[in-house]
Parts: sequence; structure tokens; C-alpha cells
Amino acid sequence: MNLKSTIQSILFVAAAPVSLNKLAKALGAKKEEIKKALEELRAEHQNSGIILLEHGEDYLLSTNPENAKVVKEFLNAELREKLTDASLETLAIIAYKQPVTRTEIEAVRGVNSQYTLRLLAMRGLIEKIPDPGDARQNLYRTTHEFLQHLGLSSPRDLPDFEELTSAVKPPEGFDNLKPA
Repeated sequence: MNLKSTIQSILFVAAAPVSLNKLAKALGAKKEEIKKALEELRAEHQNSGIILLEHGEDYLLSTNPENAKVVKEFLNAELREKLTDASLETLAIIAYKQPVTRTEIEAVRGVNSQYTLRLLAMRGLIEKIPDPGDARQNLYRTTHEFLQHLGLSSPRDLPDFEELTSAVKPPEGFDNLKPA
């Protein structure tokens, strides 16, 4: 296993900073080995668009602050565009299964959904709330703004899931998408 590459992958998909302890435990490595790999990552990304942020013993990959203006303009332009198929798919999963974890969303979609979730949250269509059953993760649910866009007063007013899916065979992976 390439420790540095594996750490980079974990930090890339993580929605929040990851602690040194969590990395060491997940990878079965000593803290010193993890720190060495993190320092190598930091050096490699020094002049990159992606940088390694460190706060105490928590680590996160982030965009380089030097690119903040361009990144902000890009994201604002994306917010003005129509929702992508990935966004609509993610929004449908959240609407019918809410509240739902990112892991559950990704299990249905089969891909990392961090970017899509971030865009939906920036548009005000979903919100992240603490999971009362597991303080380490969050739940996602639709917002009042989502309901307003659809002209609904409650998620219960969404079209009946069973009725919708009985007319159309769901795509592969969606057969387990029953409303919560």
C-alpha cells in the first residue's frame, strides 16, 4: 500500500478534516509514518491548486487561497446553471429518503457525492444536520427553499414513490431507493 497516496485519497473524499488518530487507525500505521506522508504531501502540493491544511492534528485538502477569486467566480457561475443529472439524482435520493447520510447517498449512486452535495447546499436546496445517532457524521435533508421551488408545503406532498416507480423500471442500483 502506498501510504501517501492512500492518505491523499482519504483526504480528497472526506467532507470534513480528518484527525491524525483516525488516519492512523484506518490505515493501520503509526502516527509518525502518517506525519511523514503528510509532510511529503504538503511539499508536493506547495505550488499546486490543492493544498494540505493542518489545524492541530486535523488535516484537510483544500483549494489554494491564491486561486480563491477564480474558484469563487467559477462556483457562482455553476450555481446559475441548470441542475445536472447528478444533482437531480442526488436531490431525488435525499427528497425520498431524508434524512439520509452521505454514505447512503453514495451507496445508491455508486460514486462520490461530496461535490454535488456541496453545490445543492450552496443553492439552498438541501441542508446538513448533525446525526443524533452518530456524532461523527451528518444527515442531509431538503430545505424550505426546495419545497418552494416545487410548490410543495411538505416532503409528504412529493409524488408517491411507489406510483412513480411502478410505471418505470428503476435504473440499476435504484431498486433499493424506497422512501424512508
